[in-house]
Amino acid sequence: MISGILLAAGESKRMQPDFKPLLKWGKRTVIGECVYQLRNSQLADIFVVLGHREADVRTRLAGTGVQYAVNEDYANGMLSSIKTGLAMIGPNTDAVLIALVDQPMVKSDVINKLIDAYGDGSKGIVIPTYNGKHGHPIIVSYSYFDEMMQLDEANPEGLGAFINAHKNDWLEVPVETSAVIEDIDVPEQYQRLSRQAAPLYEHHNWHP
Repeated sequence: MISGILLAAGESKRMQPDFKPLLKWGKRTVIGECVYQLRNSQLADIFVVLGHREADVRTRLAGTGVQYAVNEDYANGMLSSIKTGLAMIGPNTDAVLIALVDQPMVKSDVINKLIDAYGDGSKGIVIPTYNGKHGHPIIVSYSYFDEMMQLDEANPEGLGAFINAHKNDWLEVPVETSAVIEDIDVPEQYQRLSRQAAPLYEHHNWHP
């Protein structure tokens, strides 16, 4: 059983005055698209980590079936949000998939490929690659949860330092889309990548 953690607590400072999660993405929002793809994957459940503009995001995601974890210390960075999400994970979970709200381009088929690879392999950390470059989302075994909860949030390398410390336990999974290595950090990236969003969706009544 693999749970999903979607990190969406930050302030989107490089996107200001816009707020990244609530920007338009096709017929949805950026965060709505992320949740849609996660919901249509093999994940057992999904926890959305909120912080900045928590109420606005909750309102937008009403009825989507996700659970929420609120990071009161979101200003401390991504690692604090990962810990907030991990604290919500139940004991029956075998691993977590950590997804980023600035990657609405990642589709459910990619997520499922990573889940299948984790299930078929013997490694504790699954990392997608595109043309040899490491990307996101990643899957981390439950066996690492305690170690991750002890990570120093002041370390500027954050999760990367933890991942690099366990290279012998990596399972690298090649994928055929650059979505895993691209993200939306600045307006120029949003303008370029959002043009790729499909204008029509199969389920027209699902519009977070």
